[in-house]
Amino acid sequence: PYEEGFAESLKFSANGSLLVMGGGRGGKMGHAVVWDVKTGRRVTEVGAEFDSVMSADISADHQQIVIGCTSKKVKCFSTATGAELYTISKHTEWILATEFSPDGILLATADRNGNVFVWEASNGGEFHQLGQHKAACNDVAWRADSNILASCSDDGSIMIWEMNGGKQV
Repeated sequence: PYEEGFAESLKFSANGSLLVMGGGRGGKMGHAVVWDVKTGRRVTEVGAEFDSVMSADISADHQQIVIGCTSKKVKCFSTATGAELYTISKHTEWILATEFSPDGILLATADRNGNVFVWEASNGGEFHQLGQHKAACNDVAWRADSNILASCSDDGSIMIWEMNGGKQV
């Protein structure tokens, strides 16, 4: 059950044992909640935002949870302690997409201005500023080998990016 508000995003962990949700209640509160899929029990909850969390993901090793916020910030938390590990403040609009790469090395984020970024998952260091769609970028998806990222937008486009040089394919 999620009685605190509304779900904005849902993702299974890499091994399918956990489900992470970003959500909340607009203008009141937001966070990410992680459930154990087999038992339905809440495993952890992170973030204490003043607005709904638009996107959340959990790393493949279950050590980190990332949230994308309407505050234009990306926040990464320790799953074990709930402590905030780092904050990324480079986005210029609401963060609509957050996703760890399958190998856990990179983190992709995208915002309502169409910006797409890739960061080092361990510390939030900028890896690539990939580019910009002409409208809001709603989601990102990694290829299984973590070398290709796709992004989709309200402008009707899907862009494919390679990670070696950060160029559009």
